Amino acid sequence: MNQKLSLKQSKLIAILAGVLIITIAISVFFYIEESKKNSGFLLKNHSGKPDHITALKDLFGAADPSGKARVSANELSSIWFEQSFKLGSDDFHVVFAKTQEVDPQTGAIVEAHAQGVKVGAVTYKQTDGRWQVVSKQPKFGDFGEWGDASEVKQAEVLQLSPDNIAFMIDTGAGMGGFFESGKALFAFSKNNWRDLGYVQTDADNSGICDEASERASSAEGGSIPCWSYTGAISTVSGQNTEYPDLLVTRTGTESGENGVSIMPAKNVIYIFNGEKYIDASKL
Repeated sequence: MNQKLSLKQSKLIAILAGVLIITIAISVFFYIEESKKNSGFLLKNHSGKPDHITALKDLFGAADPSGKARVSANELSSIWFEQSFKLGSDDFHVVFAKTQEVDPQTGAIVEAHAQGVKVGAVTYKQTDGRWQVVSKQPKFGDFGEWGDASEVKQAEVLQLSPDNIAFMIDTGAGMGGFFESGKALFAFSKNNWRDLGYVQTDADNSGICDEASERASSAEGGSIPCWSYTGAISTVSGQNTEYPDLLVTRTGTESGENGVSIMPAKNVIYIFNGEKYIDASKL
């Protein structure tokens, strides 16, 4: 009787153990799948792209719940902006981070006119329905002033070559009554980003010039005429097929050589010098 009872108990224990193992296995499976979804790695829809916490962890190895990463005693990184794009037939998604300098004593951002941010990027490629990391670049370029980078909602994309694109990001500055603006260029090629520098498109002297009516009524002379121009960037063939020359077609007026006259604004060519684009007229 005891042997039969012991045998029944052993069978019951074996069954319960099997059920427990199966339950644990199912729980682990669903936990892994849910973790993939939460990490933004499994692609189902737009919201399935890597979230900001995941991107910072992929790029710097750590991130706090507020969406920032302390990469050193005097550096604090956070998300700048993100954008999806195509290169050939491939789909990519990039998350840009900005690394700001902080005061180690106070933790405050260092704010100075010439103090910008270091730009980094983690880039994902869609492969078999999943976003996979193809490059991690904690710092590849510079941007901004006063210790920060301006908000970017969507960068304009310029096709440089079949395998190379550039994000064109608005930027500008003013000094002494003169104002200029243009595009900072970040290029993507061979799964990596590089800083191509700054291309000026627009300018004016609205901070120091005199309107025509004021100049006409001025008896003393020596007034400064107003001028302004805007420009658009396009590619033109050059010696470098990967980084072609850039033509800035300008419309409007610019200062004459004597500084007290105006003339039609001239178009400008920017060429790639192996590191960045530079104004060919200033060589």
